[in-house]
Amino acid sequence: MLIGLDHIIIGVNNLAGAEAIFDQSLGLAVSGGGMHPTGGTANRVIVIGDTYIELITVYEPREAQQSILDRLAKGDGYLNFVLSSNDIAADSAVIAQRGVPVIGPMPGQLTSPDGRVRRWSRADIERPDLTQRYPFIIQHDSVGEERRFRLAGYQQPPNHALGAVSVLSATIAVADLAESTARFQRIYGLQPSQPYTGDADGWEVALVSFALHKSGQHVELASPLAMGDEADLESTIFPETGSLAYHLRTYGESLCRIVLSVENIAASRQFLDQHGVTYTYQDAPHPVLWIHATHACGAAITLHQIP
Repeated sequence: MLIGLDHIIIGVNNLAGAEAIFDQSLGLAVSGGGMHPTGGTANRVIVIGDTYIELITVYEPREAQQSILDRLAKGDGYLNFVLSSNDIAADSAVIAQRGVPVIGPMPGQLTSPDGRVRRWSRADIERPDLTQRYPFIIQHDSVGEERRFRLAGYQQPPNHALGAVSVLSATIAVADLAESTARFQRIYGLQPSQPYTGDADGWEVALVSFALHKSGQHVELASPLAMGDEADLESTIFPETGSLAYHLRTYGESLCRIVLSVENIAASRQFLDQHGVTYTYQDAPHPVLWIHATHACGAAITLHQIP
């Protein structure tokens, strides 16, 4: 069963610089990571609740996937996100039975700087590329607090100065909401919500969400309300008008934002103000804050306060 958002992947050209931005400027404590034995990549990990953000870079271009190199050539930003499975063999088989090409499950591992190895099994949809429109599926060699402990570099995951406590959702930009909803439902076997607007977040888009078991997390699909009307608008700042259409024209169907829950959004604002981070904020109909991607390695991040 697909049980939650396992991790969010942000590609960066300078791993040390990205670590400093997230850890110091954004208040999201980096606590783990290491080198992948294949693929020419290295990462740093930010554990937030049961999900983590992976900052990933290429250290050996000759070994890296071309899709990662192509995306990083456009700058830092989201590469993909990953769904957590509690039985990856069964989930992969069910997806394949629906006529969807599945690659795997295949084993993977990462070696920490002190030589400890963390392992997992991974299944890809359609093609084995890290950077693509479909999230892949993963099952780790540990669960619960032990998994969090290992992800955080074999230590207790630290608290975050930003006040982040969980990842609520990951949003994929799509051009045709109805077609994409049917496609994602067929692939992953998840049930879509009724369409709704992004008004609550001050975002002029149409959305559909898929709940992930009992985690309280969601996968969202977002489409511009009228791409034709936004053709001349080139905003790169979410949630400004034209930003989602610009994302689609530049990066295609792909992850465009994540939503984090924070303990106290006023305290989060104060922290960001103190560190010179630019954001968009609104009070009604509920407090919501959009960290501008220009201050987060190309990754738009929305903050909601815990109810």
